[in-house]
Amino acid sequence: MNPELTLSLAFLTGVLGAFHCLGMCSGLAGGYFVCRGSGVGAVLSYHGARILVYGVLGAAGALAGRVLVQQGLLGKGQGLLMMLAGLVIVLLGLRQLRPLIGWRNRRAEPTQAPAPRREVAFGTAPPRPGPWLAALAGAGNGLVPCGLTVSIAIAAAATADPVRAGLLMLVFGLGTLPTMALVSLLGTAIGRYAQGWFATLAGIAVVVLGLWTLYQGWAFFDIIRGLSN
Repeated sequence: MNPELTLSLAFLTGVLGAFHCLGMCSGLAGGYFVCRGSGVGAVLSYHGARILVYGVLGAAGALAGRVLVQQGLLGKGQGLLMMLAGLVIVLLGLRQLRPLIGWRNRRAEPTQAPAPRREVAFGTAPPRPGPWLAALAGAGNGLVPCGLTVSIAIAAAATADPVRAGLLMLVFGLGTLPTMALVSLLGTAIGRYAQGWFATLAGIAVVVLGLWTLYQGWAFFDIIRGLSN
């Protein structure tokens, strides 16, 4: 056991390292909420599930005697999961842009009689999904490969104490909560109140974040595949 790795140090690592986490997870933690327009409850469900996954991985790693991330099939699965998450974010961003495309189509066909439609106007808040969907997305976020998370997971697994290892990962996750939740709340505000061309730019930004997440997932998968050969 590393005596220097205390709960307070794990928390401080999460607080100071949260900006590094944004480099890996900004597309998930922000882009998802730009397109879903969820409230504070959904943000808490998302990050609560994310942190809970950290704790489970820490406890399971201590039981197995090694960190259960970025190895073998699980490592490849993380890469595939990240690519899938990136694809979902891209689709959500394109959906954000769909009303603009529909507006252009209506301009191209002025003689067509407008049919009554029940859809959200461009730039207004989309329907809010239940918190369970945000929790599911957050759990997926918890499995996204991240060097900082792995460093804490390795130290947690080295304790060989599932309870302490789980607590270390949970406390680390709580340290990342202020920054990560702020990004999600900012995404929510953009999704609710962005209008006109600003909403268009927000949708484009979400697509770019999704493509970046997709690329990161492929790069990680390729590295793990090379190590396993």
